[in-house]
Formats: sequence, structure tokens, C-alpha cells
Amino acid sequence: MTDVVTLTFLFKNKGVLSMKKAMVIINPTSGGEKALDYKVKLENKAKDYFEHVETKITEKALDATHFAEEASREKYDAVIVFGGDGTVNEVISGIAEKDYIPKLGIIPGGTGNLITKLLEINQDIDGAIDELDFNLTNKIDIGKANDNYFGYIFSIGSLPEAIHNVEIEDKTKFGILAYAVNTMKSVMTDQTFNIKVETENGNYVGEASHVLVLLTNYFADKKIFEENKDGYANILILKDASIFSKLSVIPDLLKGDVVGNDNIEYIRARTIKISSDSELESDVDGDKSDNLPVEIKVLAQRVEVFSKPKE
Repeated sequence: MTDVVTLTFLFKNKGVLSMKKAMVIINPTSGGEKALDYKVKLENKAKDYFEHVETKITEKALDATHFAEEASREKYDAVIVFGGDGTVNEVISGIAEKDYIPKLGIIPGGTGNLITKLLEINQDIDGAIDELDFNLTNKIDIGKANDNYFGYIFSIGSLPEAIHNVEIEDKTKFGILAYAVNTMKSVMTDQTFNIKVETENGNYVGEASHVLVLLTNYFADKKIFEENKDGYANILILKDASIFSKLSVIPDLLKGDVVGNDNIEYIRARTIKISSDSELESDVDGDKSDNLPVEIKVLAQRVEVFSKPKE
């Protein structure tokens, strides 16, 4: 016979059956190096829904990946990560191609927080914890560029280089403004490079100043494609490095019509190979990735994230 305590647990929280185990992964340098100040609050939030909550604190690169692998191996129901896009992608790397994938919760603690913005998760840390709802999930595509995973964007060009060249001191002091200033400086001196993009739906061979591979129908906060939940990536190739061509993209971006811009080549594909005769670095979700060549594949609807389904 089921005892009273068990029945009480099963039917609390709005009558929804609670899950068993959750792992909380915290990058202590997140949230302006105040992440541990939120540890107890996040644990208490998780304990409202889960019988067992275990917290892991990262100390070095790839710790989050190893913790996530453990969560998959031990069949945790959920992994809740507090960190920036780099930490989130480490967690995704640990679960994306496993046979068992825990559901994923994300508390934004980085500078850009691209993935949580895409999912419309509150960017205020307290607000994100308060609004975390373990009854609402949203399945997202995951990209894999060589051995690096990403949840939003892969890019080539001055944009990733500008991001990587931001000094740590400026990043801490000015936050995302430091990225914006560096990006504007870089755009003013953009140059084109020879690029070859091969996909199952067509190829592009020629000059380009930027290549973006988006897993979503949004770029920043602008919807520029129809709903994209079919396992295809949106590839945008900006062919001209001139200031004029970049300025021409801005109004089309605001209108959500970049696909019709003459300076942009657009392809939808699930498998993508990008190569160049130049030494070019790439970027995944704001973090430096491999130099070309890169092979990308889309893992359709692979990870289930605690968030409101995006309209």
C-alpha cells in the first residue's frame, strides 16, 4: 500500500506528478561571479518538484560536460544549468547524442545569453529562477559543428573574431557593450574571403564576408523566417563586405525579410560542409570553435528545455 507521505508528494505542485532526480550545475564565475549567491534559491526551487537534487560546481573547462554525462548515465530526470552560453553548450555536449537525455533547465548567467533569449527566458537571474516551470517544455534542435555543439548559431567572419578579441577586463566591466564596440570596429574594416558551402539542397562557391547558420527562425529578436522545427538550419551568406551592403541588410532585418536581400545567399539544409582556402575561425553561440573546414549536422528536436513553447 502506498503510504500517506508518498501520496502527498505525488500530488503536490498543482496535482502534477513530480519527477525524481535533478542535477544542478553551477558555473561559479557566472552572474558577475555571484552565481553561488543563488545556489540555495535554485536548489529550493528544484526541490519543490524533485525528490532528490544534487548540485555540482564547475572548476575547469569540460566539468559541465562530465557532470551532464553523469546525469544521463544515472538517468536524472533533469539537468538545471546556471551559466552562460559556453557552459550551456558544455552541458548539451554531455547529453545531445546519448540514448537517454534528461530535460534541460537554463538560468542565464553569461554576457550574451543567446540561447535563453531565444527561448524567451527571463534575463534577470531571480526572475528566471522564480519563473522556472517544470511542467512546460520546448523541444529544440541542436547543431553539431565537427565535435562542437550549439543551440542557436554558428558563424564565420568578423563577428566571431570581434567577440573573441574582447579583453576579459572589458567584458567584466562593460558586459555586452564591450562586444558591441568591438563588433562595430571590425565591421568597418571587413574583408571578403573565398568560401565553399556544400549542402544537400545546393552549394555556394564564391566570396563572402559572413556566414551564419541559424537553428531558429529568429536572428536576435527579429523573426526572419517561417517557423523552423523540421530539423533544417537556415544558412545566410553575406556576399559583400562593403558598408553599403551591410547597411542594406538592416532595414530588411527590421522587416524580417533578409532572404529577399540581393546581397544575401540563402540555403536551408540539414547537413553542411564549409571550407575555404583561407585560415578562418568559426564561432558557436559566442564561443570560439574550430577553424575551417567544418562539417555541420542538425540533430532535430533533440533536447527538451524547460520553457514556454515559442509561438
